Amino acid sequence: MRKWLKTALTAALATSFALTAAACGGDKVKVDAAEQYALPYYDQSADDVYNDDLFYRNDMKAACADPTVIYIDDESDPDYGWFFMYPTSDSDFGCHGYSTYRSRDMETWEYLGPVFEPEIASWSHRNMWAPEVIRDEETGKYYLFYSAIDDERTDERFFDSRAEEKEYHATEKIVKAYSADEAIAAMDAEIEKFSGDGAFGDYTAEQKNNILNEINNYGSRKTQVENNAQMTDGQKKNAIGDYAREATLKIRTAKIHYSTSGKGYSIGVAVSDSPRGPFRQYVNEEGSDGYNPNNRALSISDAFIRHEDLFVGTVGKYGYHDVFVPIDVHPYVDPATGKKYIYFANTHMGNNVYGVEAGEKWTDDPKWETLTYLARTGYQTVDGNTRTDYGDDNINEGPYMYYDAETKTYYLTFSINGYPNKMYAVAQAVGKSPLGPFTKINRKDGGLIISSQPEWDHASGTGHHSFVRYDGKLYIVYHAHYNRQYGGNGQRGSCVDEVRFFTRPDGQKLMIANGPSYSIMPKIGRDAQYKNIAGDATITVTEGTGAEYLNDGLIAFTTFHNYIGGFDFDKQTTITLKFSDYRAIRSVMIFNNNDLDTMFENVSRIEFDFVKTDKDGNEQKSTAYIADLKFDKNKFTTAWDPEDNDENFARPGGSVTVEFDELKVNEIRITVPTDKSVRISEIYVLGR
Repeated sequence: MRKWLKTALTAALATSFALTAAACGGDKVKVDAAEQYALPYYDQSADDVYNDDLFYRNDMKAACADPTVIYIDDESDPDYGWFFMYPTSDSDFGCHGYSTYRSRDMETWEYLGPVFEPEIASWSHRNMWAPEVIRDEETGKYYLFYSAIDDERTDERFFDSRAEEKEYHATEKIVKAYSADEAIAAMDAEIEKFSGDGAFGDYTAEQKNNILNEINNYGSRKTQVENNAQMTDGQKKNAIGDYAREATLKIRTAKIHYSTSGKGYSIGVAVSDSPRGPFRQYVNEEGSDGYNPNNRALSISDAFIRHEDLFVGTVGKYGYHDVFVPIDVHPYVDPATGKKYIYFANTHMGNNVYGVEAGEKWTDDPKWETLTYLARTGYQTVDGNTRTDYGDDNINEGPYMYYDAETKTYYLTFSINGYPNKMYAVAQAVGKSPLGPFTKINRKDGGLIISSQPEWDHASGTGHHSFVRYDGKLYIVYHAHYNRQYGGNGQRGSCVDEVRFFTRPDGQKLMIANGPSYSIMPKIGRDAQYKNIAGDATITVTEGTGAEYLNDGLIAFTTFHNYIGGFDFDKQTTITLKFSDYRAIRSVMIFNNNDLDTMFENVSRIEFDFVKTDKDGNEQKSTAYIADLKFDKNKFTTAWDPEDNDENFARPGGSVTVEFDELKVNEIRITVPTDKSVRISEIYVLGR
């Protein structure tokens, strides 16, 4: 912190309040006639330098994408008090493994290096995206869930089960090894087999037709080759052999059903005793750690969850996808029941969200029959025809679940639009169980938790998030584009903002972030000695309406709806915050509106009724003040090139913020002059 500030203020509040220290700007501080004292302070709104003992700012110091963060709250853990972040490691690892970072405040991150690199024999080496780590309270172990291209899927076939996949490839291996003569003989045997009566006894009508078509097609192709005078006998035999292999494989696997799609992704899980790693891929083989004979056998070349596992859960269910290409896996423990769940985005035919109940342990086989379709792109529900009022570019991804115990509501949160899109944002759907059904909330009804806006030039691509709790508060960690104006495929960095709840007039309680913030916000973490205590104060005003919004904790950012209230006034007003007892405070933050036309321009005076103990132990009470604070409107106004946008808009979240040495205060009075209609969004008082 600024040492000169502390020294100045200590002198200023010396015995008998003989204020003689340097104030902001270097002026001498003098006692006025009304026994009020000019308080030395630093105007945090004046420049881009801020006190990182009190504040943070989303400068995206960690270059990464898809961040998930956990907080180590176990006091016996050597990493107690640290936040750990696990992002997609594209900038440092080329998406071939994962790294981790740690931080005390979620602003400045220390790079710790690799925590998981798959073994050479592993199924996963490419496009390893969006990891998430969860600590198991029972075992104390850390489980890293991830998605990657499945290198064991050597073709574009997606089978109905692992058993059928294994059978198909075993048959394929045998047939492909046939010589031309062996292949022709094998096909002749298949023709003979299916020429007799009762040959199709246990085949379906469709399977029978497929076999007969293969036999007929083979016969036609064989005749064409035999009648080709330009081919040698050897060439003819090789060509007929190729046709025979192809037909024989299809006939012998006629009972095996599969779908086709592009290169597949699968889900893996790795385990560690520490959030620092190293993590090791989970396998379930005899002799391996934690071997469970009741679970599937999994080798290092087997993904934990593949299409074939998930497809089993679609049996008898209408409207589900026939191919699963899962990414963005999210493990979740339901606080209400203790049951475990796994959520993911299926990227076949758009990105849609599914969930499944996990086993008793994270490495147990999931309960495939519970697979549930949760979020369908473009629509409010998976089975209805009502569309959302926002576009999503056929993408619902990065799912993350949150439970509100007060209303017993589950919030399925997810990102919409592609990550290069400036409007990559986090939306929400509500339901009454971990597997829904869920209903998306429209944007005009408060459905977006955090989002940019097309007219902003300071925030882009604010999505793919996780939630983390600290000191009773909920925070959203997300990535944003370094190119704040236009977004695109370039580098992204991690950001963090507080999440609050608001309740609509119809009683629906929804999540919303105080962000995406561009300005300073109160510091987070164990090193933060002060927090916002404005909510503990009783507020009165001399003029204006909506005083109840001044300390509700909500700051207006987007303009998609009007559910976040503010304090409106059109003439000078004095706002009084009264605490029940003296509180030690260090800063006051007065947040402006998110609309240029209704922003206040200055704060003429802030008064603090304080108490001080003199050298003899006696308490002395008086009033200190700060005067003539200007809101830096230029800093919080967009600066578009006229060729790109001929109008400018507010950059929301701007404030008039002052810091000073700790002062014991029981009442604060803030006077704001105006001759037009203006709005204050929120007031923070950093204290303890």
